[in-house]
Amino acid sequence: MPFIFLVCATALFLSGWQQTAADPEELLKREQQRVEYLVSGKLDQFAEMLSPTLTYTHSSAVVDSKDKLLGDLRSGRVVYRSLKHQDVRVRFPTPDVAILTGQSDVDVVVAGQAQHVPLRFTIVYVRKNEAWLMEAWHSARRSA
Repeated sequence: MPFIFLVCATALFLSGWQQTAADPEELLKREQQRVEYLVSGKLDQFAEMLSPTLTYTHSSAVVDSKDKLLGDLRSGRVVYRSLKHQDVRVRFPTPDVAILTGQSDVDVVVAGQAQHVPLRFTIVYVRKNEAWLMEAWHSARRSA
C-alpha cells in the first residue's frame, strides 16, 4: 500500500511540472495587442499586460518602472502614436520566458515634442499564472 501511494503521489507531483509548449505566434499576437493598447490609449488594458517588476529602458537610456511609465502615459507627457515592428523573432530560453528581438519605427510625442525614432528592441515576456506579461523592454536607436 505505501508503495502505490508513493507512485501516485510522485505522478501527481511530476504532472504539475509539465508545461504546455510555448507558441511563438501566441507571443507575436500578445505583443501586437500590447502595441494596439498603447497606441489607442487603452492604458488599463496595457497595464494588465505588464509585469509588476517591469523595467522599461527607452532608447535614450532612461529606465522606467511600471508605475513611472504608466504615470507618464496617463498624464499625457508621453503619447505613442505608432509602433511598427519588423523582423521580430521569438525564442524561449525556458518554457516560461520568451525573448523577442526586432526593429520598430516609433512615432511618439514627449513633452509636446513629436519624435520619429527608428530602433532595435529586446522584449522579455514571462509567463505568470498562465498569462504572458512584459517583464523588460530595452531599445537602442538605429539609423533610419
